[in-house]
Order: sequence, then structure tokens, then C-alpha cells
Amino acid sequence: MLLREIQRLRAGTSCRAIGAERLRAAGAEIAVDSGDWGSIGPVSSLLKIPSLWLTMRRTEAALRATPPRLVIPVDFGAFNLPLLRRMRRCEYRGTAVYYFPPGVWLDNERQARLVADTAMPLTPFERQRDFYHSLGLPCAYFGHPLVSTIAARAALPAGWPAEFGIRAGSGPRIAVFPGSRKEEVLRMLRPLARAARMLAKSRDATFVLAASSQANARRIEALWGAAGGLPPPVVARGDAIAHAAEAADVAWVASGTAVLETALRAVPQIAFYAIDPLQYRIARRKVPQFVRGPLTLPNLLLGRPVVPELLQAQLTPENLFALTSELLDDPARRDEQLRGDAELRAKLGPPDALTRIARFVVECLDEAA
Repeated sequence: MLLREIQRLRAGTSCRAIGAERLRAAGAEIAVDSGDWGSIGPVSSLLKIPSLWLTMRRTEAALRATPPRLVIPVDFGAFNLPLLRRMRRCEYRGTAVYYFPPGVWLDNERQARLVADTAMPLTPFERQRDFYHSLGLPCAYFGHPLVSTIAARAALPAGWPAEFGIRAGSGPRIAVFPGSRKEEVLRMLRPLARAARMLAKSRDATFVLAASSQANARRIEALWGAAGGLPPPVVARGDAIAHAAEAADVAWVASGTAVLETALRAVPQIAFYAIDPLQYRIARRKVPQFVRGPLTLPNLLLGRPVVPELLQAQLTPENLFALTSELLDDPARRDEQLRGDAELRAKLGPPDALTRIARFVVECLDEAA
């Protein structure tokens, strides 16, 4: 989204990037495909360290050989911070804007100083800006870009869009977002499928599942089919994912940016997350404030539970069935969540946040000329 807006404001801007399908579609030349980089926790990350280290060194060499006018690292502090530090030690004096600086909710002073020492932080969260400023560090803030690009739906459609080929019926429509990482899909889709079987049997519910990649689409098809008692899954990709969310009575959403997107669309939802027991034990030591919730962005930003969360052992077919039934049957519960969604939108900044962010980046680009 940022690249498209930069190109709209400053035609002819070129971009070479580490990224995947969506960044390529926005016009970037992909130097390294990061589509399979995602992992959960330190244990899963260990196997990726050698290849990521080599990628970091090659990226550093490429940036030094042909210095760009602007470098924009995005999140992923485990990769981007060492890369920036090496570049600075090797006398790279170019401009860097760190978009979505890591550790938004951790208030880690050491990490914040590392970011500010190597780049200009540009955060989508007012809270992180205030933390940086409390340390005497610079940090730009213009609001969250999704506020500019996702509108609240005006009304619930009468049925699924025709593109999904699902027969018209009176049962509830449920959009399922099982996560973008391979490990998320493999761990969490099974309880989702069992809850779906219960709702399909008792309420004639129908489902559309979102897949972040073709590989995940294949995993979803296999795991959904293995649950038994369900028709073949309808899997949405690309723009169809938004169409699925906007047509749903309720969404089941793995904790992450998708929860924020669903809230901005004003769709009632249930968030969930579960990791392997070893990873969970590590998380309890490292980030104890998050292992029992709140974990999702709407609840963190609003400071109260607006979106129901099923975390770790709570993620069972029975719990998901019960919460879904409550949202479907109780208008007051739905309305309470939708009021929270509206409050969240106001809290995330102005409706032109993306344009303001892009203007700031273009100014940095022009100053670097």
C-alpha cells in the first residue's frame, strides 16, 4: 500500500525489495522472495537463521554496491536491525525510514534506541510514538494506513458473492482466517474445521476460508477435507478475501493484522491463537503479559476486551461453537463489538493516514537526492 501511494505521489519511483506476491503486484522488483520466511517463536526460527543470515549479508553487499536513495525496513527487527547496524558500521550514510518499528507493545528501551540510531522511526501507533518521545528519541506518526484503505461495511449482504459458488441458504455465513504462516494453518485449522462441522450440522452454516498463498490454500483444502462431514472448502485469495469478510455474519480470525482489518470492516469476529507447548513455555517467560491476553490489536488499543479471544488451550471446537452461537443469537453482543470497532477506527488516526505517511516518505526520498 505504501509503495502504491508513493508512486501515485511521485510517478516514476522505482523499488527493489525483499517481499512476496503483493509487493510484486505493487510494482516492486523482488530481489529476494520472503513468502516462506514466516515462523512462530524462537524454536521455529532457529532452522531459518543460516539462510536468513546469508540473505542479510547479500542484501548488505547489494545495498553498499548500489546505494539506494532510501531504505525502508518494515517490522522484523531480528533481520532488519542487524542489517541496518552492519550498513552503518560500514559507512553507509544513506537515509533509512523504519516503517512499523518492532516491539510496539514491549516498551523495550534498548530496541527503541537501536532503531532510532540507525533509521528514522515511522510508527502507525500513537502509543509507540509517545514511548519513543518519552526517551527523547525521534519518531514520526501520522496514523494507521489501514484506516485509509478499509471502509466499514454499510450493511450485511443477503448472501455470499456469486464468485464463491455457494448455494443460497438461511444458515449463517462464516469467514475463516486461519493465519498466514504454514505453522498457524497446520496447528489451528483442525479445531476450526471441527467447530465448522458442528455449526454446519446444527445451523446449516457455510464457510469461506482465506489463504495467504497457493501453498496455504493446498494445506487448507487437505486439512478441511480430513475433518470429515464438510463439503469441499471454498478458499479465497487476493481481493476475494475482503469480499468474504464483508459478506460474513461472523469471522473467525487468527490474531494478527487480519483482526484489525476485520474490525475496521465492522464485521463481528472471534479471534484465536495457539502455539506449540514448548513455544508457549518460552513465551510465558519472555512476554508473560501477553500469554493470557489481551493479544489482539483491537483489545490492546482500546484497553478492554472488545473482540473475544480463544488462546492456547481455550481454542477448542466446543468453545468456538459456543462463542459463535452467542454472536449469532445475541444482537446486544454484536452491537457492543461494532461500537468498539467504531471507537477503534477513531483511535487509529485520520482517514488520510496513508497519504500522510507516503508524503513523509517522499519528502525523505527527495531530501536524500
